[in-house]
Amino acid sequence: MQFNEQTNYLPTSKVIAVFLVCASVDFVTLMDQTTLAASLSIISLELGAGSQASWIAGGYFVTSTSFQLLYGRLSDIWSRKNILLVGLAIFFFGSLASSLSTSVNQLIAFRAITGVGGGGLMTIAQAIVSDVVSLRERGKYQGIFGAFVALANGIGPVIGGALSEHSWRWIFRLNLPLTALCVIGVVWFMPLKKVVGSWKRKLAAVDFIGAFLALAGSTLLVLALTWAGGEKSWDSAPVISTLVLGLSFCVAFAFWEWKGPALPLVPLHIFKSRVVNGASLTMFINGWNFVTQVYYIPTFYQLVHGYSAVKSGALLLPITLTQTIFSTVSGLVVHWTGRYRESILFGWIAWAVGLGMISTLDETSGLGKQIGYAVLTGFGVGNTLQPSLIAIQAGVSRREMAVVTSFRNFIRNLGATLGLAVAGTIINNSLRAALTQVGSLGSNDVQWLLNHPAEVLSGATILPGTQTSLDLKEEFIAAYKKGFRIVFLLGAGLAALAFIFAFALLPQLELSRPDEVKLKREGRGQQGEVPDGNHHEGETGIKAESE
Repeated sequence: MQFNEQTNYLPTSKVIAVFLVCASVDFVTLMDQTTLAASLSIISLELGAGSQASWIAGGYFVTSTSFQLLYGRLSDIWSRKNILLVGLAIFFFGSLASSLSTSVNQLIAFRAITGVGGGGLMTIAQAIVSDVVSLRERGKYQGIFGAFVALANGIGPVIGGALSEHSWRWIFRLNLPLTALCVIGVVWFMPLKKVVGSWKRKLAAVDFIGAFLALAGSTLLVLALTWAGGEKSWDSAPVISTLVLGLSFCVAFAFWEWKGPALPLVPLHIFKSRVVNGASLTMFINGWNFVTQVYYIPTFYQLVHGYSAVKSGALLLPITLTQTIFSTVSGLVVHWTGRYRESILFGWIAWAVGLGMISTLDETSGLGKQIGYAVLTGFGVGNTLQPSLIAIQAGVSRREMAVVTSFRNFIRNLGATLGLAVAGTIINNSLRAALTQVGSLGSNDVQWLLNHPAEVLSGATILPGTQTSLDLKEEFIAAYKKGFRIVFLLGAGLAALAFIFAFALLPQLELSRPDEVKLKREGRGQQGEVPDGNHHEGETGIKAESE
């Protein structure tokens, strides 16, 4: 079962308008993440989240990760524009519900709903970009994306910190007008290339079973990793059974995609391409490291250094601004040279060194080191993000562009989800190990202290049901230091591993395709009507060059 693909090269004036709208969609998604990242500890303290804090962010990433795959295929079946509007609507109402939450469980649930919509926003925006402009020329327009990404990454943490000091609910309320503006832009400026076929045929083509298996597998894996070492021990029955069940769903998902649907969410034949495998492995690590540092670097400065939420968010600026600059530069390099491999390799080296240096920061480290290490890390992030997207899209035919884009974002979000869970587990384990050395504390006391870090960090703490005052602030800060250091060192090691994957599995491919000249003419209106895409079905135009 196949539908017409949606390649639709446009003249420059229309391309710029489409890029502006797609960049606005990315801006809303990134603002949602960066504003929350800077205020996560404040929300956690106000709602008494304790060891559940990682689920405030993780709930969003679990659902957004799973629905990435579904959105890519839905946009092939129902058209990019229609599915993008559906995603924006879900994102809007999820944000509205999150702003009205009265408990941590409600907030986690509503953030999960927001993730159902958010999972499709960046994926479809990137698919639309691949529809309207060739791979090599995309770098010329990368500056538009760069400006919006810089704005979101730059002001997001600062705005999030400022809003959370007034009321954290405004972080989610901010999404509402921004989403509404995106809807207007999509309706008025986004091209709609209709997909031929009846609604019954389209509905029958949707792989709902695959979507369920992906959601169940990723949710159970994250739940097990979040429990392990925090609320429950690694060898406990709930952790082991949940891990086994989650892995079983993942295996079932792979088998179903191989043998089940006529139009799978992830057609397994795309993994015959070495560059798809290499890009997927490195993007898993990219998501793990990027989201972990966005959420935990501000938290590190707040809990260990005692900085305010605004100052902690501002210290993300060197990473995010440098990332944006070099994301734009790397896109231009691809446009000028037709090569992406060198940017990716240099990026992973810089990222590994940067995170390694961040792990050495302590109370004696000056602002120069904090900024310098962050700039080096941002250089690495910027050089690995855009070139890897171009690489993985170069490895497949146009008909599979949305599928491979959604899988790339799925695997990146899966890395982010697991990274957040593991980082939270590492920090909880560090705190638990420090508290168990205090001989007068029972297991219930330890769990209560883990759930109420604000009381501990404020100084003297009185345990429930007792009149005994304990001052465990120094022990908590030392444990936080140790936990964050492990988190950053783990990220540095993963970045080094990603360099090895990229070196071995990301060959340089030719970015030009045989029919691009004809498609560009058609886009400029020099030849008849825009074709339905069937005449170039299955063309890849790719060949390996020197590595």
